[in-house]
Amino acid sequence: MQLLTCFVKKEDRQYPSLCVELDVASCGRTKKEAMEGLKNAIETYIEYMVSQGRRGEIYRPVPMDELEQFLFPKDTKDEQSFKAIPLEIQYV
Repeated sequence: MQLLTCFVKKEDRQYPSLCVELDVASCGRTKKEAMEGLKNAIETYIEYMVSQGRRGEIYRPVPMDELEQFLFPKDTKDEQSFKAIPLEIQYV
């Protein structure tokens, strides 16, 4: 079981979500939908990397400037709120 750090925030009428350790993202109309989409995207990404024999390349953290832009967009004047959510993923 692997514990990953994920962020979800409200942006207009959708909720973008991001996995910090894998640089995988998704979005949804609700927080729950955004997290379900992110979990599916993570599972698909990991399955693909393993099937390609690239297990050693799975972890690729989000570049700091992209993480900063996700958490604190420069073009937004309103205060942003986000939630860090631990997500457990199991893969063989």
